[in-house]
Amino acid sequence: MARDIEHAAIAVRKAIVEKFYANRLDALEAIPGDRTIAIKHDGRHAEGTRDDLLAAVRKSTSYDSLWEVLEREGRCVD
Repeated sequence: MARDIEHAAIAVRKAIVEKFYANRLDALEAIPGDRTIAIKHDGRHAEGTRDDLLAAVRKSTSYDSLWEVLEREGRCVD
């Protein structure tokens, strides 16, 4: 049986792909952790809760602005 965080990671990835469908997002990863979700794509990496990440998706007007929002909110990881 899948954990709730696994379902949340799937939901986050789906929301990103659906909103920014024009981009090549086949390699986008949403990796469930213990309490947070890591998203990785094209050398970028961010981490947050499902709610944090979905809020960033809602605030964004483009895929690049999603990463700007994540950076501004301190969610990007080196």
